[in-house]
Amino acid sequence: MTVYVVQQPQRWNAQKQAMESAFDVVEAEEFGDLVYLLSPMAKPFNVEDSILGQIKEGLARFCDEDYLLLIGNPVLIGITCTVAAARNEGRVRLLQWSGTNKKYIPITVKNLLTSTPNNVE
Repeated sequence: MTVYVVQQPQRWNAQKQAMESAFDVVEAEEFGDLVYLLSPMAKPFNVEDSILGQIKEGLARFCDEDYLLLIGNPVLIGITCTVAAARNEGRVRLLQWSGTNKKYIPITVKNLLTSTPNNVE
């Protein structure tokens, strides 16, 4: 199983004088190996073949066993969901962080790219 993370947003740590990850996603490793699809600097402006190509290449083996962790730029998240659903007959599994429970909750979406009513579990 693989957890595809759209981006790894970073923030400036003034104390360390260095960039660091804005989110600790280690808990997502419970669901599979983490694979980051895009660099923290990737921008959606003029989504060229290079960014779309990176997403398509990164999700080339996406299947029912895998998850998406939707962290990063909202436009790039939308593109990633669309590509993943197209690769997997409209089925996508997502991880949603529960602040209350301090863990990720799996969500399955079916029929994402069809006119059939969506099923969310």
